[in-house]
Amino acid sequence: MNDEKKLVAGGSFLFISTLVVNAGNYATNLLLGRWLGPSDFSEASLLVTFMLMVSFFALAFQLTAAKYIVTFEDGKNQYLQGVFIGWLSQKAFIVGSILMALVLMLSVFWQDFFQTSSYLPFIIFGLGLPLYILMSVNRGVLQGLLNYKKLAFSYQYEMWVRLFVSIALVYAGYRVNGVAIGLTMSLLITWWFSRVNLPRSTNNNDIDYKQITQFLITILAYECSQILINNSDIILVKHFYQPFEAGLYAALALIGRIVYFGTWTVVTMLFPIVIKLEKEGKSHTKYFFGGLGLVAIMATFIVGFCYFFPDFLISVLFGKDYLSIAPLLWKYAVATALFACSNVFVYYHLSLDNHQPVWITILAGIAQIVLISMYHQDFEQVIFVQILLMAVLFFTMVCFHFFKKR
Repeated sequence: MNDEKKLVAGGSFLFISTLVVNAGNYATNLLLGRWLGPSDFSEASLLVTFMLMVSFFALAFQLTAAKYIVTFEDGKNQYLQGVFIGWLSQKAFIVGSILMALVLMLSVFWQDFFQTSSYLPFIIFGLGLPLYILMSVNRGVLQGLLNYKKLAFSYQYEMWVRLFVSIALVYAGYRVNGVAIGLTMSLLITWWFSRVNLPRSTNNNDIDYKQITQFLITILAYECSQILINNSDIILVKHFYQPFEAGLYAALALIGRIVYFGTWTVVTMLFPIVIKLEKEGKSHTKYFFGGLGLVAIMATFIVGFCYFFPDFLISVLFGKDYLSIAPLLWKYAVATALFACSNVFVYYHLSLDNHQPVWITILAGIAQIVLISMYHQDFEQVIFVQILLMAVLFFTMVCFHFFKKR
């Protein structure tokens, strides 16, 4: 019961903190949207999209750290945990360095492909990627130890640094370069703050590194599907449409994805506690249905608000220049809501080492890229493709869950 009380207390703090962080991130993006205008905002939002894409790679390391910190909490305790984290941090730095090299070497290509005014923002952004992956390992340790208070503060640091640095530099005239500097500075400072003091080593025969690597690869595969589903529409619209129109769609996606990021805390809390209860042979069904119910309620509320007050939302958040996208707002929110509910199923089964939902989601992500590439006559067609695919994905997850339970 102590762990359950710790989960409720720390989880409540994390939930409230996440609302503040999401509000801060949205405030930053809204100010950028107003100050930069649709064309420049499309470039700034592209950097944020790149950040979100990398965040899914980072999340794979975070969830792996969380899972095995829980696994190694008995027996030799901190020694095995420290050995594991030392090994995982090495892999994280290698992956982060590879991502950095890709972004830096292809920066001129990105400029041409996405029709941006400069390649320099990609250079600035790429330099912070190794620290981002390392920071995510630290967050996974905090998540596995159920230290939700420090985990919450790590997100707070990232948000506030990005907000103040980005806004200050954009106001000073650095525009998109200022946004890139703000992102990179937030990663540096948050990595430093989130460090965890555990004895570090790089090898131990008591740890099954092959099993950990297999789990990490599975999570990376799933996070690739998250990248495809969450960001491929923005990337493809940026490629197929002119900067002004791409900026409108970026604003639409930013508001519509409130559902996904608003419900992410539920998955963050669900993952380690299910692993722990499964390990102890205790029931965890109530946590699954509780998490799914909470996500569904939050998603329904947000979709309803987008349906009844689209003009109000767009006017307040972005201004009159973006009002043409108001009728599409609730539809985009529906697609995101279906995906958020599907996510609860996937992470629940991942915590139980059931990997089939990962491959189902990857197929959905690939299908989204193919279909949007074929059907992108207007924004409504792009969104309809996503609603259809996410409905099929959610129905498939429900069927898989009850089949597995039988």
